[in-house]
Amino acid sequence: MDDQGGAPVAVWRVGGAARAAGFLLPAVLGVKALVGWAGWISSPEAATARSAGLSSGFAVGVSLFFWWFVHRVRLEVGPAGIVAVNPWGTHRLGLDEVASVRLGAWGAEFHHGDGFKTTAYALSELAAGTSQVRRFAELQAVLGAGPEAGD
Repeated sequence: MDDQGGAPVAVWRVGGAARAAGFLLPAVLGVKALVGWAGWISSPEAATARSAGLSSGFAVGVSLFFWWFVHRVRLEVGPAGIVAVNPWGTHRLGLDEVASVRLGAWGAEFHHGDGFKTTAYALSELAAGTSQVRRFAELQAVLGAGPEAGD
């Protein structure tokens, strides 16, 4: 539980191998870029600078990719409602707008009374590479939903 403004807020983020890769791969590529620039300092040639520049650009691109698709993605549930931050947008729902909650392949699906649904990718099986049943049970407990929430 996280505490924001005096009210408890439950937060779920992408975890597992995806989150570890999101830290490890950009760090390795960043070190490779630094080694490339150190090589350019010792031997200032155009080819060395081009190689170091390409390594730097690739490291920045991979870092932005993992930030956008892994580190930024989250699901927050609190008294004020539900906030699902996904790669392509942020969705805000009031607790009274949710008719049912299910776990789909792309994450927790919040079904609205009007037939629409909002998916929270933070609980996606694809995002963490493992089953999200335990985390979905935590979400149901926070929402105060019983077994009928998965119907």
